[in-house]
Amino acid sequence: MSMLADVLLSEISSKLNSRLLKIEAQQEYLSFLVKKRYANERLLQLELMNIVAQTEEVSDYLPEKLYDSEGKEKCDLWFKLKDGTEFWVEIKTRPTNYRKPAHAKAITHGVQGIIDDVRRLKRIQGKHIRRIVVFAFYPIYSESYPVLERTHLSRISREIGKNIKNPAFSIKVQDSDFSVYIVTAK
Repeated sequence: MSMLADVLLSEISSKLNSRLLKIEAQQEYLSFLVKKRYANERLLQLELMNIVAQTEEVSDYLPEKLYDSEGKEKCDLWFKLKDGTEFWVEIKTRPTNYRKPAHAKAITHGVQGIIDDVRRLKRIQGKHIRRIVVFAFYPIYSESYPVLERTHLSRISREIGKNIKNPAFSIKVQDSDFSVYIVTAK
């Protein structure tokens, strides 16, 4: 990946972290997601699009871009840099059942959704194509990370083709983390 793309992804991660911290402080929206264990990727999609729209290097962007003209599958966010590099971004939020074993929303099914998104991204070919997966797991507790890494991140890592261990950032929500991962898929 080009140095510009690396710097841009780092900048997007930093800005997304700041925006989510502000939203949590003012609206407690992440607290709502954690409390209800509700999967809603729209917030991440809108915030990422807002960040991309204000980035000088970006020449074009579109949410829900079709993968191809014949299909119905859409990428959550697409944007293009002035140098011609295209970014295809899939976004997922996945509540966990950690510390709530009787809760029906285990993350195993959600992890499969992330893997399916990675497979869809891999179908996009081209020299100047960057495939990005942004996903969040919540609530995550200190004792949850080893299980998350061993059981779920290892599956995503195999599909992406690189070892994923640490989130891009985590936001403390009550006694848990809202952990966001931003990963380039090969």
